[in-house]
Amino acid sequence: MLLLAAGAGALVAKQQLQPSPVVELVNGTRLSPPREPSAFALVSHTGAPFVRDTLRGQWTLMFFGFTHCPGICPMTLTTLADVRKRLHDLPAPELPRIVLVSVDPERDTPARMAEYVTEFDAPIVGVTGPAQEIDEFASELGIAHRKVPTGGDDYMMDHSAVVLLFDPEGREAAVFSPPHTAEQLAADYRRMLGRG
Repeated sequence: MLLLAAGAGALVAKQQLQPSPVVELVNGTRLSPPREPSAFALVSHTGAPFVRDTLRGQWTLMFFGFTHCPGICPMTLTTLADVRKRLHDLPAPELPRIVLVSVDPERDTPARMAEYVTEFDAPIVGVTGPAQEIDEFASELGIAHRKVPTGGDDYMMDHSAVVLLFDPEGREAAVFSPPHTAEQLAADYRRMLGRG
């Protein structure tokens, strides 16, 4: 009897030490373990604080861009809006929130962000804040960006075009590299939920 109990205990211990199954993504990289960002203090387009705890409670697809972006930003946000449409069959709590973090806080005020995010067919949270806070947050997440003068006082912003996925615990769980398609992103999102 003692041997049976010992054997059962060893089996349970072995099962507990087994790593959880790895989620294979088609167009992204799953982070294992997920990474929790350092504290940050930004603001949403509604004027509400956007801080680390804001990321908790819901899956979040995050993109860094700016409202004067001529191509990649509106194209990516349109793709992310399409991703939400493709996930319409999921329960509401499992639908991802879409967040656009500005890399151009000089021009992207909360009011400008509010105007911009309503141009897309999905609920999008526009986020801005002090340049140093954005720089530190972006740098920690591996998002490169820089100002590029275009003549006179005008400028553009070069920036990474990856999409980040945060889990409901507020941790960075996956990174999706361009080019992005709604079909692939939606499929990978379902895989992250264990539904793919």
